[in-house]
Parts: sequence; C-alpha cells; structure tokens
Amino acid sequence: MTTRNKKIAIFCSFCVSILFVFHFFVAKDVLVHVSPLALGGFRGFFGGLVILFFFRKEFELQAILKFKWYLLGIAVLGFYVNQILFLSGLKDTSPVNTSVIMNTIPLATALMAVAFKLEAFSWKKMSGVALGFSMILILTFFGTEKSMGGVSIGDLKIFVSVLTLCAATNLAKIIFQKGFSPGLGSAAMLLIGGFLLLLTGHDELGGLINYSQESWLNTGRIVFEVFISTALTYYLSFKALGVLAPSQSMIFIYLQPPFSAGLEYFLYHKTPHWILIPVFLGVAISGCIVVSAGSESKADSH
Repeated sequence: MTTRNKKIAIFCSFCVSILFVFHFFVAKDVLVHVSPLALGGFRGFFGGLVILFFFRKEFELQAILKFKWYLLGIAVLGFYVNQILFLSGLKDTSPVNTSVIMNTIPLATALMAVAFKLEAFSWKKMSGVALGFSMILILTFFGTEKSMGGVSIGDLKIFVSVLTLCAATNLAKIIFQKGFSPGLGSAAMLLIGGFLLLLTGHDELGGLINYSQESWLNTGRIVFEVFISTALTYYLSFKALGVLAPSQSMIFIYLQPPFSAGLEYFLYHKTPHWILIPVFLGVAISGCIVVSAGSESKADSH
C-alpha cells in the first residue's frame, strides 16, 4: 500500500461521511411522502446500475460466481435489511440522533472484524466497544425521540442497521483481500439489495414516481438519493475499504454529529437535546480507544 493510495482512501472516507449527512436530511424529507421500501429499492437498484456502467470493464463473471455467496450476504445484510431498518428508523428519529448512532460504525465494524478474524482481539478494543454501545442505550432509553414504551424505536432500528452494515463491510473486506473489485462489490450489493427491496415493496413504487413528478425540487431529491448518496458514496466507501482496515475506513464519521447539528439549526432552527452531547463524546472517546487498540495490535504483530 503506497502513501498516495492511503491518502486517496482517507479522502474517500471523509467525503462519504459528509455526503451521508446530507442524505439524512434529504431522505428524511422524502420519507414523509414515500415508503422506505420504495426509496431504498429505487436508490439501490438504479445506483447499482450507475456504478456497474462506470466499472463495466472490471466485470468478470468467473469472479462473481466464485464469490456469489459472499456477494449475496453483502447485499442482504449491507443493503436489503440495512435499508429497511435505517429508512424506517430515520422516519421516527432526527438526523442528529441518526448521525450520533452512526458513530458506532467503527465500533461495530471492529467487533465484527474480530469475529471474522480480520483484526486482532484485545480487551482494550472490547472496552471501547462496550463504552460506545452503552452510550447508545442511554440515548435510546433517555433521549427525546421516544415512540413506544419509553424507548425510541427509531433510534433502535438505526443501531441494528449499523450492525448489519458492519457485518457486510467485513464480508466485503474478505473478498477485496482476495482480489475482488471494490467497484463490482458495491455495484453487486446495491443491485441485488435494491432488487430485493423493489420486489418487497413493488406496490409502493407508484408513490415515489408521483412524488418525483410533483416538482423539480422533488426530482432533484430523488436524483441526489440515487447518484450522490447511493452510487457515489457507496463506491467511495468500498474504495476506501480496499485500502484501509475496516475500523479505520469510518474514522471521519465523528464529523457527522456536529455537522448535522449545525445543518439542523440552519434549516429548522432546532438545537440538539443536551443528552446528545455526553452521548456523542462517549461514542467518540470509545472510537478513539478502538482505533488506537487496532494500531497497537498491528505494531505488536510487526
């Protein structure tokens, strides 16, 4: 791995984290009128086609058949189940809460990487994971976005979607280490996952089409969801994953909560609930613990 490739991968990770913040707000508006199945299926399937078009020269049927079960697992966990949970959860919580919960991605990725034997086990790493997850429990039970029995179901769905995404991320890392193309990997995940979502919610697709035809602004939101928040961000994410360790590829995610809070105040003049501050700080500290533990284990292995 050259220094230039690592810098490019880090820049890709930075872009993904910032673009996903805009996705939280755009998707939140769209989901007022469109079902999660329709939005997720449409953005996944057509976003996957966009990626496949640009990386069609890397298409190798033999490689796809060789890793077909990995690709199916990545698509089901990383997009089909993930989007059902994430988009339905986003309807019931705020973009700021979502960004804080998404900050557990490096923690969950590290936990899954240990399970998949992609990263070394250490008690320091596990203590960081435990700290971060406990912060999300505090947010779920004591936050302001409660919807059932004093628990925020929206926050809980977002957190479970993080776990499914991280399982898929580590499956992807396995096949990338064996030479499979990140471009094809992201295209396959989106195409298969999006197709399954369209099959599940095919009777709700008319609502998305009607919504997109109501105004140019609505059309722009759907275009953003397909080309920017799906095709571009998922490709950049997998591109970074091809170079960086799973828990390192999401390090810029800690920029999302303050950026989301600023954007929410600018758009809606809303300030975040005070409990988000200690939760965010706890999750950020836990992420630093996990990443530093990963660096120490690599140094020890050398």
